[in-house]
Amino acid sequence: MLEPLLLVSDCHRPYHDKRAWQLLLKVGRDLKPKHLVIIGDFADFYSVSAYSKDPRRALKLTEEMRVVHAGLDDLDALKAPHKIFIAGNHSDRLRRYLQDKAPELFGVVDIPSLFRLGLRGWEYVPYKDHTRLGKLYLTHDVGNTGRYAVFHSLDAYQHSVITGHSHRLAYVVEGNCAGEYKVSAQFGWLGDVSKIDYMHLAKAKKNWALGFGIGYLDPKSGIVYLTPVPIIKYTCMVNGQLYTV
Repeated sequence: MLEPLLLVSDCHRPYHDKRAWQLLLKVGRDLKPKHLVIIGDFADFYSVSAYSKDPRRALKLTEEMRVVHAGLDDLDALKAPHKIFIAGNHSDRLRRYLQDKAPELFGVVDIPSLFRLGLRGWEYVPYKDHTRLGKLYLTHDVGNTGRYAVFHSLDAYQHSVITGHSHRLAYVVEGNCAGEYKVSAQFGWLGDVSKIDYMHLAKAKKNWALGFGIGYLDPKSGIVYLTPVPIIKYTCMVNGQLYTV
């Protein structure tokens, strides 16, 4: 029997899109995923960013964590027996902050402890690392962004791979002379584009897309059948059913 999975990419909480988040949860409750994957940047970590911060939105880390925990509570409520939390480049802001400004706490405070991932039953994958689900590799990025990031990821892995980071919806399939095929996919993001302060708004609106992914793992073959789910005017289509919020 095929095992359903739900793939969540780049929420950037607390700067997530609240309506898109509710749509994801609505789908998740019907999908009843056996596998649940966060593909990086679930939290923004704006408060510990090394970049110049807007004082009107520089939240305290405790306030950011409150919103992150609320989001994890929502996902935990889907009751997926297998959950994977992949750290992204925004998660890595915490490591760099501790390393440069609070070395006494380095190795004491980290992502798994802040989010209580062990207690919640999540498998943790550090930034710049990967994990596998069947024959599918999962990582946040391979150091590339933009339109061609899916191709760079495919070149790096030479196997089917899912990445995040670019906030784009992209899906490419390539083969070889032996007739073997592999897929590279990105499933957009769930952030609020109006909260972006590091890119021109017109460019962000043009290139980034709200969305997430679903899939089905065949445990016998290890093949994961993937489907991008774009969110269009806060509606999406999953398995022939129209969802809206």
